[in-house]
Amino acid sequence: MTWLEQWRDLAGRIDGLIRSGEFLVSAFRVNSADAFSVVRKSLLPELKAIIAEIDHLGKTYASELPQQALVALQQYVAQGWGKSFNDGAVDIQTLAPLASFRSQFDYLIRDTESDGRSLTELAFEHLRRQLVVDEDIRKKWQLAFKRHETACERLGAVHLLSHGIWAFKIVAPGGATDLVFGDPVKQHAEVMTRTARALVLTEWKLIKRPDEIATKAQEARDQAAIYSGGMLGDAELKRTRYIVLVSEADLVPPEDVSVGTVTHRHILLPTSPKSPSRTARSQRSRKKSKDTG
Repeated sequence: MTWLEQWRDLAGRIDGLIRSGEFLVSAFRVNSADAFSVVRKSLLPELKAIIAEIDHLGKTYASELPQQALVALQQYVAQGWGKSFNDGAVDIQTLAPLASFRSQFDYLIRDTESDGRSLTELAFEHLRRQLVVDEDIRKKWQLAFKRHETACERLGAVHLLSHGIWAFKIVAPGGATDLVFGDPVKQHAEVMTRTARALVLTEWKLIKRPDEIATKAQEARDQAAIYSGGMLGDAELKRTRYIVLVSEADLVPPEDVSVGTVTHRHILLPTSPKSPSRTARSQRSRKKSKDTG
């Protein structure tokens, strides 16, 4: 279970406690005395259990939570709500900070990656179509393919940046490297903060033979796995990494691979692509030959 799934379960439990508190407040309007010690016997233990779960969530997933959400969580826990209760309506007020925290935390963990993923997917699709229709761009990629993997990385990084995506790769545990200049990404932190709509971990591989695509993709995923994630702030896509496979011809990329909370997307960039209609005709022709053969 991911931290987001755990939070959703916990948020439901918080909502239940708050509704119980609201019902009790309504009852206190008739009789403000808590003769059965409902607050102390029922609400207090539940509040303590919820705060313990919130604390556990923060400690267990500190490296995965958005930084602002983690700070809000730690501040709420440090306030010590639920340490002491008396019998009476006034103690219900301590549920108000819990309700406030729940609302704040939900806002801070909203799926900031959704827009970043959409932008990244758009950028790659844009590039794939450029390679089909733009002869100048196609020639640049064909030349880069013949030169070196890093030449393709640089071209790709500049294209992604035109969509607001700052792509980086990993060269060692904890080492995020800029694809264009080859230096640590943190050296560009100021300009990234001003310009990037998302930061994306990419691993690039050249596919020289069709039969090596699976091996190269696995190699790229292994390299990406040494990255712990989260060191570049909230703009970074922490749950999605891109394995970019550059080939000469159209090939079938591997399916997405999920490892824990991280999904590895495989993007194929053919430098000599066929148009979709030509590809479809070729596939129909192969199928027809197979059926008649």
